[in-house]
Amino acid sequence: MATGPRPYAVTVNWNRAEDTVQCVRSIVEGNPGVGVVVVDNGSTDGSMSVLRRSFPDIELIENQENLGYTKGANQGVRRALERGATHVLMINNDAVAGTGMLAGLMEALESHPRAGIVGPKIYYSGTDVIWFDGGDYYVWLGVSTHPRMDRHDDGRDQERRVDFITGCVMLVKAEVFANVGLFDEDFIMYMEDLDLCLRARDQGYESWSVPKATAEHQVSLSTGIAGSNRMTPFRSYYYGRNMLLLTYKRRKGLRALPGLYGQTLLLIPYYFMLITVQGTKGAFRQYMRGYLHALRTVMRA
Repeated sequence: MATGPRPYAVTVNWNRAEDTVQCVRSIVEGNPGVGVVVVDNGSTDGSMSVLRRSFPDIELIENQENLGYTKGANQGVRRALERGATHVLMINNDAVAGTGMLAGLMEALESHPRAGIVGPKIYYSGTDVIWFDGGDYYVWLGVSTHPRMDRHDDGRDQERRVDFITGCVMLVKAEVFANVGLFDEDFIMYMEDLDLCLRARDQGYESWSVPKATAEHQVSLSTGIAGSNRMTPFRSYYYGRNMLLLTYKRRKGLRALPGLYGQTLLLIPYYFMLITVQGTKGAFRQYMRGYLHALRTVMRA
């Protein structure tokens, strides 16, 4: 007997019980029919008790320590797949799904047979300003962009193929994980979503932005300053490290040189200027620390 889709949502929590409750509620109330897996990364704020009390029917995975975002996300994906998930909705715990968001994403996957990963239009929380609506990746330069970031919504709702969807909110067919693999845990956090989309593209899967489906994001709540894209030292380290690491993973040996030049000649000056304008003490030093750590990894390979 044929069965219908079995979507599961996966989110990772670390000492943000209140925000995770809001995230999960947006799924179970505004997008019914979705299984939910919450991975707790060693929280010490009583998150597990709050989540069990608030949502007795969801599945909880409790880690004794913080394993990092990517490992936690993979734990959740594995559990969802074990439960028979046909689709996995990855959602940051500081994001809120719009009512009917999942249905819109599922419809898009049906409309575009080669699509394997889709994502909604994401606003800064409580505003009509776009945080993400599809991303571009320039392979020869090793540079990614969010071309519609920080623009007021103009009502554009045309679905379009893009290079990548942010892991803040992405719906992934289970077959993508089966054929491509899970998130690359080398990244720890940041760029693992871009990497997954690019590996999926290598296997013939497309990524699509679906503006009629919407979500909101309390930007950088866990790792930065809420509601902004400020480059904190913590965030800067992983940006410097992971973009260079991704560049090398995509094009090894001499083929990686253009991307290395792009990282050195474009991104270092860009982030120097951005961090200087933002005035975040120690952030550029951490960016360069991450960059040099990745460079040593590349040079040893």
